[in-house]
Amino acid sequence: MRPSEASEEGMMPNIVTAKEVGRYLKLSESTIYKLTASGEIPGFRIGDSWRFDMEEVLKMIRESKKGSSRGGARPGEMQNGGIRKGHGIGG
Repeated sequence: MRPSEASEEGMMPNIVTAKEVGRYLKLSESTIYKLTASGEIPGFRIGDSWRFDMEEVLKMIRESKKGSSRGGARPGEMQNGGIRKGHGIGG
């Protein structure tokens, strides 16, 4: 199932771990945690564990690409400093 299929078909979202997001983005797991804690990658906590809705991560990537194609963000920088919503529940 593609990550976008979950929202298109009304199925449950594709919730993944930091390790899986890191593998997809070709970043270390510790980098994913740092980017999430700073609000640059959307994620949420369940107890001591971070989880990610892959559709939200893909949306962040699409928005970042749009911003860089307009010249709004410098190379390696996300438009508007990244997505900051949903970066933690109770933490």
